[in-house]
Amino acid sequence: MTPTRTAILAAVLAGAGCRTVSSDPSWASAAPAGVRATTAAPARPGVVPAAHAEPADKFAAQPALPPPRPVEPAPKSAPPAPPTDATPIAGAPPSAGGPLGLDEVLTAVEQHYPLLRAVEQERVAAGGRLLSAMGAFDLNLAASAEGQGTTYDNFRSGLGVSQGIPVAGLGVFAGYRNGYGTFPTYNLGQKTADGGEFRAGVSIPLLQGREIDRPRAAIQQARLDTQIAEPVIHRQRLDFQRAAARTYWAWVGAGHRLKVAEELVRLAVERDEQLRVRVEAGPAANIERVDNQQNIALRNGLMVQAQRAFQQATIELSLFLRDPAGSPTLAGRDRLPVFPEVQPVAAGFEEALRTALANRPEPQRLRLQRERAAVDLRLASNQTLPAVNAVVAAAQDVGYGTSSLSGPNGLDRTTLNAGVAMQLPLQRRDARGREIQAGAQLAQIEAQLRQAEDVVRAEVQDAVSALDRAYEFHRQARQRVELARLVARAEREQLRLGRSDVLRVTLREQAAFDAEIIEIGARQDYFRALAEFRAALGLGGW
Repeated sequence: MTPTRTAILAAVLAGAGCRTVSSDPSWASAAPAGVRATTAAPARPGVVPAAHAEPADKFAAQPALPPPRPVEPAPKSAPPAPPTDATPIAGAPPSAGGPLGLDEVLTAVEQHYPLLRAVEQERVAAGGRLLSAMGAFDLNLAASAEGQGTTYDNFRSGLGVSQGIPVAGLGVFAGYRNGYGTFPTYNLGQKTADGGEFRAGVSIPLLQGREIDRPRAAIQQARLDTQIAEPVIHRQRLDFQRAAARTYWAWVGAGHRLKVAEELVRLAVERDEQLRVRVEAGPAANIERVDNQQNIALRNGLMVQAQRAFQQATIELSLFLRDPAGSPTLAGRDRLPVFPEVQPVAAGFEEALRTALANRPEPQRLRLQRERAAVDLRLASNQTLPAVNAVVAAAQDVGYGTSSLSGPNGLDRTTLNAGVAMQLPLQRRDARGREIQAGAQLAQIEAQLRQAEDVVRAEVQDAVSALDRAYEFHRQARQRVELARLVARAEREQLRLGRSDVLRVTLREQAAFDAEIIEIGARQDYFRALAEFRAALGLGGW
């Protein structure tokens, strides 16, 4: 290699951040041109990048670490103070008795819930409408008296009664009248014998109003209204009972969640005492106890939240749980029952659907409304017929009297009258219009009834599915609780033997706590689903 080439190579290596090491830096310039060295070249070290070069005393250049500081609190620190007791709920008396059951709550709803009492007035209102409709067949009394003291001196009086009969549109009337004195010849019919005149008669519809008329249609519809009131009340009762059941199970769940939170705090407080002994004896560091104490503070906060949730559930339940006077009462922890065990319910869909269609109030109400609309249709069809009415009446005078037209016995006479009257609007647009309207209303109700039955079917399907899955979810949640408790107990034992630490125990206990909270929620959801299932079938009570 020529000196020129050697210089170029050295410059390239230097620009690349590399360097060459030689024992004799002048060899390249001293070698004759074109002569190759015959002796072995001295060994050269590997090329080292300049960027990776490290000084031999690199650790000596770093600043010294500060001395360790003590961790607060000191080894003799105390655990966090427990939360203050919850302030008692004011404004309502406490509920007395043993463990509160759902049947007691539903009984209070049935007897004292104000909204149920309000909706039951529909029954009373419907009875009032029926009584009002029956007024069309009341006995009517009419009386009159008048006198004249001019050219013709006379006195007339009358008393009569009339009443419609809810059979074939008949109407009957009867009365008494008398007329004394002198009468002009064109009013001699007003004169009676000295004992007066008794009369009676009957009116008979021959076409329109014979099969049905407005008064009878009103009574039929009012009677149907009294029946319609029952499904309306039943629907509201089911809603109130379902709401009461949901609120009751929320209260039970909140109470048991509070118990679980208190148990979680108790475990951490007991462990603090165990750690205190170990820290003071020496085998455990104080940081372990400090970690446990912050966990106590965390769990105290969870317990406070659980207390608030239980008080809120208690207040909501008081709207349904009432004393004999109808006032809300507060169910405290002393009335908290044991959560019932979840049992599978044999809920066959076909049988449940038949029960629902027979008991649900919505289809019942629409069937009754269909009958009511059919009454309107019959009335409208009847009123398209001509109004032909016959009247038959008889009169009998008693006593004696005289007039220029009297016979041998004066006015002692008997009369019998009969007549027929007809009336018919030629276009009959009023009756035909109401007939069309009633038919359309009937078709609407038929469609609504079909939709109501479909809704009932869908709600039963959903209720059966929800109940089945709620049971299965609780079964899985229960298994998780058993396993989580087992792991937590084992981890606490490991800590006692010095083979674990507070962090691991805390995680295991938190996992068990979460599992128990989920299991309580699953149990609560199951009984809620059971309440929804009974409501879907139209079954009240429990």
